[in-house]
Amino acid sequence: MKKLMKPLSLACALLLLALSACGPAAPPEEPEAPEPLRLERLNLELSRNGLPPEALAQAVRDLPQALKSALADQGVAVETATVSVGASVSATVQAAKEGGVDAAILPAEAFAALETPPRLILAAGPVSPAENGEDRPGAPALICAAPTEYGKMLAQQAGGPSWEDLAAARWGVLEEGSLLGRQAVDLWLWDRYDGETSAHLALSVYDSYEDLLRAAAAEEIDVLPLWDGVRRDWAEAWTLAPSRTDERGVRGLGRPAALERELPVLGETERLYTSAAVVREDGGVLTDSRFAAALAAALESLREAFPVLGPYPYALAEDGDLDPQRRLAGL
Repeated sequence: MKKLMKPLSLACALLLLALSACGPAAPPEEPEAPEPLRLERLNLELSRNGLPPEALAQAVRDLPQALKSALADQGVAVETATVSVGASVSATVQAAKEGGVDAAILPAEAFAALETPPRLILAAGPVSPAENGEDRPGAPALICAAPTEYGKMLAQQAGGPSWEDLAAARWGVLEEGSLLGRQAVDLWLWDRYDGETSAHLALSVYDSYEDLLRAAAAEEIDVLPLWDGVRRDWAEAWTLAPSRTDERGVRGLGRPAALERELPVLGETERLYTSAAVVREDGGVLTDSRFAAALAAALESLREAFPVLGPYPYALAEDGDLDPQRRLAGL
């Protein structure tokens, strides 16, 4: 037994010696933080787009320092920031193409109408759920049936209603300037029904989504365009008695069943946007995806203080994201 123990003890000793020579395992190296982005200058140009002169003057005066600070919070160091207001959309586009300005915010419809637009990095629009369930800027218009007998018939048709059935329906829409409440109807019809538009429909025009929904609740119309945010906002009031108000103080519409059930979706458009942020093509740092993300976050933090930045948040975008609006611009 003693003869067996000696080799075993020697083996253990050699093993311990080898382990001690290796020393403690080195901790894994942490990845180096990326270098902060740096810009010597950033000249952001805004489109007049019917904005009040006082709001534009405030932006020219106060937005440069605010934007510089907001970008610094996102890891982008800007030495000099300026804000200008374009004489026209076309002048701003030309300045962005030629390098006269570094970045610009344009109406999405104006961007979509350009044959050779500047580099698109961000797009803004009403917020709605994406495929992964998270909310993101840009919303599809929802073409909904109203709770009339004719509307119910349209909703029950396998494969969707025919053009002849839609043409015989009573449509409720908003004014022509409404992207999701009017223009999107033309886009949906054009894409789905071989180039048809609302020009051949019986339209009743309303001033607001509230008026539009009350007309649907009163069964005065058979079809109407909405978007997800409106459906969520009005879900409570839809079934409340007219003598009661929802948490917003809006009088109930008195319907017997949930809005989602009574206003089924017949179809929807692709995502639509209201604004586009572009940069000059030879921008270097300006075309870095990190700059685009930082600018989106900076604009979001400044929207409340500077109404000229628009009512909706921005998200990363590519040129193809505005293809639906290009088709709309061509109608």
